[in-house]
Amino acid sequence: MQPILYSDYLAAAISRLSALLESRPESYAAGLTVSNQVPSGAERAVVLTRSPGGGTTNTVRRSFATVDVYTRDEAEAVDLINLVLALCASRGPGGMADGRPFTAAIVNGGPNDDFAATGYFRQTAELELHHRGSQLAV
Repeated sequence: MQPILYSDYLAAAISRLSALLESRPESYAAGLTVSNQVPSGAERAVVLTRSPGGGTTNTVRRSFATVDVYTRDEAEAVDLINLVLALCASRGPGGMADGRPFTAAIVNGGPNDDFAATGYFRQTAELELHHRGSQLAV
């Protein structure tokens, strides 16, 4: 078997989720920041970070990411995490799991309330992401 190179799954997830959220009509999705850290001064943010664990089977790698949403309103935090998780689990053309590179995105834990000392309301969840690599020529 030829060597397989895997891309930065977190960068791919942030980019894809940003695009999915930009197309949404919900008011709490408008002007939303999706990143790997909480941006200073943002009213609402979705933050994806790497979590430990995972493995590789054939050409598909399984990785984990923590999803945190931060808002100034508790009900909005719940609505936003539910929207984010629904979009992450979407499959096929126009969804998160469209094979480029994600073949599946599974909610593996949450959503749960989580304490945010900064005056934000926070909801958190864990995603299991299955993603393809690219075969390298040798």
